[in-house]
Amino acid sequence: MTDSTFEAVACVTSTRDPDLCEDDRVLLAALRARGIEPAILPWDDPTADWSSFALVVVVSPWDYPDRSPGFLKWYEQVSAATAIANSVAAVHGNHHKGYLAKLAEAGAPVVPTVVVRDPAEARAVAERHGWSEGVVKPATALGGRGVALLSSVRATHFGEAPGTGEWCLQPFLRSIRTEGEFSVVCIDGRLSHALVKRPPEGDIRVHEGYGGTHEPHLLTPELREVAQAVIDAADCRDELYARVDLIRADDGRLQLIELDLTSPCLFFCHRPEAADDFADAVVRRITQHGRTRDGGKNDD
Repeated sequence: MTDSTFEAVACVTSTRDPDLCEDDRVLLAALRARGIEPAILPWDDPTADWSSFALVVVVSPWDYPDRSPGFLKWYEQVSAATAIANSVAAVHGNHHKGYLAKLAEAGAPVVPTVVVRDPAEARAVAERHGWSEGVVKPATALGGRGVALLSSVRATHFGEAPGTGEWCLQPFLRSIRTEGEFSVVCIDGRLSHALVKRPPEGDIRVHEGYGGTHEPHLLTPELREVAQAVIDAADCRDELYARVDLIRADDGRLQLIELDLTSPCLFFCHRPEAADDFADAVVRRITQHGRTRDGGKNDD
């Protein structure tokens, strides 16, 4: 190459949480080891010139559910100006959890999911499907926000949904309290590593902010098979990153509870080698676009 130091990369956060979290700081070190000094910018920074970056990597835009139309518009604008990961098509298809029904139609093993707007509709759907208990979650949200057992929600709970105001209803699966939820991380089309996430006693939310615990887990043949089936059904092998969240159904099969292509935590703290793989994938993308700090084309 003409220059061993790459043109700047932007790592995108949010105004609410402008700094990289501990997990992403592991990635920051891996990027710097490869001659990349990324700019850390909120996605809605009005002063940012996104076209000046060789690659924009969307890392933690954690306020996007509250302003999803604006976020999607921003994504389209940046995509037109430079390379962005993940792709605008992936994010358009992933930011609303209604994508789960489409993945089920494509043959992926998915926890049954129905989009609803109020408690009465949710209870009618649960009764129609024979679910003794259900779980509701905002259709556009992250971090466990608004996740609750259907039996515990009030009408006001449904009035607090961010974004579209729609909710997703799923059957409550008991394994969340006995076995936990599995996360399989995919980097640049390859399955990388897995974790098991468990909720605190008496809860169903596995997120650390609600007292959940996360531990490394062996990427077993079963996890590999199911996660790969999801990646194939979603046709996201060319994306920079994905996280496949799986839970065991009452019949013993693993099923998809969420596929995150928009702002997933990739658990680099638990597997630092994965941050190296991610950083290598960033280098490959910059190289493919032929942009180095001097603005010239690669000559190798």
